[in-house]
Amino acid sequence: MKNVIVGTAGHVDHGKTTLLKALTGVDLDTLKEEQKRGITINPGYSTLENDRNMDIGIIDVPGHEKFVHNMLTGIGGVDLVLLLVSAEEGIMPQTREHFEIVKALGSDKGIVVITKTDLVDPEFVPMVEDEVKAMVKGSFLEDAPMISVSAYTGNNIDKLRNAILDMAETIEGPPRDKSLARLPVDRVFTIAGHGTVVTGTLVEGSIEKGDTLSLYPSLKETTVRSIQVHSKEADAAYAGQRVALNLTLKKEDIAVGDVLAPPNALPLTEQADVSIAMFKSTEKVLLNSSRVHVNYGSGEVLARVILFGDDELQPDEQGYGQLRFEEAIPLRKDDPFVLRFFSPVESMAGGKVLEVKPKRHKRRNLAVIEELKKKENGDDETVLSLALAENRYRYDSDEALAHRLGFTPERFDEALDALQKEGVAVPLIEGMTIHKDTVGGVFLSVQDILARYHEEFPLETGMPKQSLRHQLQQVEHLDDDRLTDGFIQLFFTMHKLVDHGLRVEETGFTATLTPEQEKQWDAAEKIALKAGFEFANDDDFKRVGKKYDQILKFMTESGTLINLPNGRIHKDYFDKAVAMAMEMIEKDGSLKLADFRNAIDTSRKYAVDILDKMDEMGYTLFKDGIRVKA
Repeated sequence: MKNVIVGTAGHVDHGKTTLLKALTGVDLDTLKEEQKRGITINPGYSTLENDRNMDIGIIDVPGHEKFVHNMLTGIGGVDLVLLLVSAEEGIMPQTREHFEIVKALGSDKGIVVITKTDLVDPEFVPMVEDEVKAMVKGSFLEDAPMISVSAYTGNNIDKLRNAILDMAETIEGPPRDKSLARLPVDRVFTIAGHGTVVTGTLVEGSIEKGDTLSLYPSLKETTVRSIQVHSKEADAAYAGQRVALNLTLKKEDIAVGDVLAPPNALPLTEQADVSIAMFKSTEKVLLNSSRVHVNYGSGEVLARVILFGDDELQPDEQGYGQLRFEEAIPLRKDDPFVLRFFSPVESMAGGKVLEVKPKRHKRRNLAVIEELKKKENGDDETVLSLALAENRYRYDSDEALAHRLGFTPERFDEALDALQKEGVAVPLIEGMTIHKDTVGGVFLSVQDILARYHEEFPLETGMPKQSLRHQLQQVEHLDDDRLTDGFIQLFFTMHKLVDHGLRVEETGFTATLTPEQEKQWDAAEKIALKAGFEFANDDDFKRVGKKYDQILKFMTESGTLINLPNGRIHKDYFDKAVAMAMEMIEKDGSLKLADFRNAIDTSRKYAVDILDKMDEMGYTLFKDGIRVKA
């Protein structure tokens, strides 16, 4: 079944509640104060019965200027707008304000309704229609149906009802994926014997009885005891429905403006990059660094507006900026909002969230504005690519990125797969993908760390892996060991680094000897060659000079010298010993220690060291007191 929310907008006393009573049979002025004063203070809710297998919820939102905040609360999540204008009064200030608000909140389908036609002469109605056409020109209502009705006589009420149903059938509706479930709370109360109940419009996703949800921004968890959809018990609620949830939290734990969503599904942010569109009808000018009221979902927060590029935005102008909130709030990319002047409180602009948890930018940086344009108008791949590029130093998981962007898992995976095929997105660890530029940037840090190490220890063939890990964590602000190990392993896989077990070196690295070190090398090599099969020890090599141990270590790691228990043998002599042993085994079928010792004309201890090394390297196999070919 398709779920559609229809909301009204218009000036006070232009007949919204009366019209909806004619459409639904329900008087939505439910509060005594509302009935007494004849105006709607809080949003009222009803359903439009139909035989087209659609669940259509109706929201009657306030029109009085003092209750615009409640109007903003009710209009969030509306799929189809009824813009009401009285034939008796025509367009009034709140008509324009409500029209600007529904545009700002992303409405793209609606019907213009001229009400109270029974109170004026017929020739006045076309004049009002022309006035409305001029106001909505260039907007989503420019080509919308315009229907003149009388709720009192019933004239054209059926025509309006059918128009609503026809348009509702064309609405695709928000995604129902459970991971995106989001319910802004617009009412909270208690019912004896049941406890706490909240109501709101489920703007996306789905919620089932028994689900565990988090309350944002407090992050308190609660369980859904029961669900009502349009006052009827249900096992589940879906995006586009008016919902009441019976929760395990206490009433005092919840406030209007809070949001219910799955745990860890909504990022809390103290600032957001946004696009801003000033209302055409406003008389206000938005100055850089202005303090404003921000209405989002059913919530409101104070914020400072930082404009990018411009010092001010005039009526009907558009621009980009950053909202810096006075408290953390839950937002996703593409969430709409309305800006209201700080004092007096008056709606003046709307906009859309382009980046959640952004860094602070320089106001005059044109590159920032160009990126925000891409985030506003780009396809999923472009938006995800930009999010991945900005994810360095933050390293959100793929799941967290999907939540920030408001992508379903399928939508996210599709965009990510395309970016991976293009080489833009690179898997780092399980559940986390990074941008190719991040890979390049981190490797530059690795190269710098290795260069500084080799400058201090020029003859080392590699840097201790643990030291590289520690320094890379500090330089790149990696607070998770998995990230550090993931980068090092990635560079091994990409053949950018060589793994020597406990040591790491950059692929293609070769140590360069200074002239003094080359002299030490030559001297040490002469000592080893002179020692022959009887090796040379550290006392012999001390004659090489200062830091002789570094030269010996370098010669050993490069294979020129072979380290044995009783000293170091030159590779040339070790190779000769191997050749002689292999020849003797080939001739006699096996090799005895005494025969090998006599062949190389040395003492037993040196012969044992050489033969043990040959066993270790896989040339020979010691068995029953003799050696055979391995």
